[in-house]
Amino acid sequence: MTIYVTREGDKLAADSPLELVEKLQQCQGRMAETRQDFMTRLAAQMVASQGVTVPITDPENFIAELIHNDFLSVVDSIDG
Repeated sequence: MTIYVTREGDKLAADSPLELVEKLQQCQGRMAETRQDFMTRLAAQMVASQGVTVPITDPENFIAELIHNDFLSVVDSIDG
């Protein structure tokens, strides 16, 4: 399990990038969107606000880029 913190200060715990995308959706109140629509919308917001491109092809690359661009920070990683 890994614990993440969003730029807004929300703490999220997830075992996989897919689970983390789902937790981000819940956190932002976007559960009515498909996962792909959510990633597309958030990526568009990142381009508009910061000028950075976030890949939306899969949760792994999506989350990696959010971390790289400081939208998410890894706080702790707990094995097992």
